[in-house]
Amino acid sequence: MQEERPLLSIGDSFKKIVIVGNHIKLKRDEAGITTMGIRQFFWEQNSLDL
Repeated sequence: MQEERPLLSIGDSFKKIVIVGNHIKLKRDEAGITTMGIRQFFWEQNSLDL
């Protein structure tokens, strides 16, 4: 995914999250990048803790 490429070059301990416009099931890849849909991001109170 082109959105993940810049996140891979960051060598820190911050959470790396990609928010997409369509409805998808939350996923986390082997690099620790979380991808979630915009609705889940806005509507779930603890979306940044998932």
